[in-house]
Amino acid sequence: MSVERIPVRDAVRRNAHWLMPLLAAALVALVGARLITLSVHERSDQLQRAAQSAVLRHAGLIEAELGALANTAQRPLPATGTFTMSADGTVLRAAPGDAAIAHAVAQEWAAAAASRHANEVLFGPVRYGSQWIIAARGGSAPPAENSAAAPSGQPAWSVRYQDLESLLARAHFGTLVNEGYDFQLAQSDPLTLRPRVFLSSQPGILTEPATSAIRQPGAARAAAAPFLTLAIRPRTGWYPARELAAELGLVALLVWAVAFGVYDLTHSLKRTRSALTTTRNRLHLANERLVDEIAQRESLQRSFDHARYHDVFTGLPNRRYFMDQLDRMLREIRTRRRQRIAIALLDIERLRLISDTLGHTAGDELLLQAAQRCAQALGSTEHVLARWGADQLAVLLCEVESPAMAQQLADRLQEISQQPYELRQHRLNVTSRSGFTCIDSGMQRAEDALREADLAVSIARQQQRSRAVAYAPGMAGAAVSLVSLEADLHVALDRREFRLLFQPIVDLRGGRVVGAEALLRWRHPVEGLLTPDKFLAVAEEAGVLVPVTRWVIQRVCRLAAEWRQRLPQGEDFYISINLSAAVLRSPGLREYVAQVLNETHVPAKSLKFELSEAGLISNATTARAILEAFHEMGIELMLDDFGTGYSSLSYLQLFPFDYVKIDRPLVSRTGSERANNAITAAILQMASNLGLRAVAEVVETKAAAQTLLQMGCGFAQGYFYSPPVDAEAAFRQLRSTTRVSMSETGTESDRAAAAPDLEDDSPTVMLPAGMILESRIRDDADTPQETSGAT
Repeated sequence: MSVERIPVRDAVRRNAHWLMPLLAAALVALVGARLITLSVHERSDQLQRAAQSAVLRHAGLIEAELGALANTAQRPLPATGTFTMSADGTVLRAAPGDAAIAHAVAQEWAAAAASRHANEVLFGPVRYGSQWIIAARGGSAPPAENSAAAPSGQPAWSVRYQDLESLLARAHFGTLVNEGYDFQLAQSDPLTLRPRVFLSSQPGILTEPATSAIRQPGAARAAAAPFLTLAIRPRTGWYPARELAAELGLVALLVWAVAFGVYDLTHSLKRTRSALTTTRNRLHLANERLVDEIAQRESLQRSFDHARYHDVFTGLPNRRYFMDQLDRMLREIRTRRRQRIAIALLDIERLRLISDTLGHTAGDELLLQAAQRCAQALGSTEHVLARWGADQLAVLLCEVESPAMAQQLADRLQEISQQPYELRQHRLNVTSRSGFTCIDSGMQRAEDALREADLAVSIARQQQRSRAVAYAPGMAGAAVSLVSLEADLHVALDRREFRLLFQPIVDLRGGRVVGAEALLRWRHPVEGLLTPDKFLAVAEEAGVLVPVTRWVIQRVCRLAAEWRQRLPQGEDFYISINLSAAVLRSPGLREYVAQVLNETHVPAKSLKFELSEAGLISNATTARAILEAFHEMGIELMLDDFGTGYSSLSYLQLFPFDYVKIDRPLVSRTGSERANNAITAAILQMASNLGLRAVAEVVETKAAAQTLLQMGCGFAQGYFYSPPVDAEAAFRQLRSTTRVSMSETGTESDRAAAAPDLEDDSPTVMLPAGMILESRIRDDADTPQETSGAT
């Protein structure tokens, strides 16, 4: 039995794809049949109501004509169509042409006198030849007319008769045929009660007709039997076959269409499910391989990182690790995940003397003991302890409640570091100085924070204090310099001290300049040429950053309009402008940009905006709204500094970016060219998968450019192509149709000479000159080695 069930089960499984189409077809067929049934019944009811109305109307017209015939029978006899008869059926008087008809009617009248009511005035129809005659009895005839022939004592009547067809013609009976009805005019036989058909449109009895009684003139509706009965029925029947066939055909078409659609949908879903399963399996295998590779890379990377981020002699975290952690803490302060941090520097004096006296590693051992004491003193407090210099320790306190708490901890560290040390059978006493600074603003740079702590240590050394020194804003006259710089910023625009430089952006595949990045410079009357990192933070605090940025936008648009007129028609280019968080938050920015584009007649595609992650995290909702507005205008957006900030993929998905600018610090954090290449290739692949174009910055060697091209990077900028230049020089490079090469941008000495005047103002990626060993060896002969200069 089981052997027999297996083929059946297999057959059911093979034909299972027909189940859904058949069920859908059956459902549509049932619904369609129900709808047709309702439609047929509705149509039948409509036809019956129409037929009943028509039969009542025509029966009324016939009754009216019969009434008119009865009325004319009461009047004086006309010349034709009348005769006089006695009660026994004797014709007393008739016109010569009516004698035969009169005798036939009178005989029928006398024969049916027994079954007739005395008050009935109509008689017939009587068959005479091919005609049906209807007679109406009038009043008593005048004596002069019946005295001679009527038997004594018997009354005589006048009789009026008429052909049935003529009567129906006057009643407009022909319109019934035009309305599409079959009809039948009949009379019930008083003896057999069977209908006698006098006039019919078709042979046989009509089935299920609509009927109406035609009664004697003056007869009561309820009491008297009908004189005639009119029956009608639609010629096409109560259920028109044509309409029924059309509806059945429509239902059949719908059943076929639904069954075919469901069958096709089922097969499509099955194919899609199969493709998804195959893709899922492939993805699972790829993920497994990727997880293994990542695990191997992470293990190798951990080894590299430990060697990179830790001191070789003491094993303590080094300056690089400390700076990374400080950057992370500053980011967390910017995102409000931390309130306040503190940086303390501990300077141990005479450490070099100890090393010279007890051995070169004695100083490292003493510094390690001091670090262990500091770690024990800090206990569970979240901190980072690192070796900062030959005789310095740096402590990063990740969360301090107040400056007073930071002062207490710094004093404690200085106290325990001055306790006696047991070192190589010697008991040593050392002196230490400590300085610290508290940070509660994420806008401060790590270098500035460390400079404050270092300044506090210098003051502690100068004053020989026994307590830690806290940084004060007035130290070294820094505040005076900042106030002066801020005052000069307020008049810099009016004095036209700002200028723009442009660094070309090159298409790696075509070797052509496709655009340029606008770089802001301030030619200070005293300080000289200043890059944005020297004055932008002050400009934002002073409230002049927004007007400066608007000046940059207006200047760039005017230059773009001028360049478009000077370039051949159809030659496209763009200029990118950096926007900060303060500018994004300024009201009316979108309207201003649209106004400038309209005034200068520059297309939106010729303008691009660069934004860093730091400019987006403060208010992501507002930033997204203004960026989407720019994107709708046609202005493309670039995510700058990718790799220096959070490097979060969420920004690439949340905001409508078109480009990703790979930033230099991303690759400078690894000690391996292979690891650098892998990270850069992963970023480029990610950007390609997200539909973004990548721009590599600070490309300084031919090997780096070739490697980027092999990795799939589309665009690049850097000193290998050109340093930042003025507008006219940038236009000449843009106008050139030949491949950009070293000959166009000058020698290394030329770029080095330009570097002091054109310092870096835009974080960008710099790939090492020797990214691929083979490329480096191949290019050593013809490519000068360049330093890691910035634009």
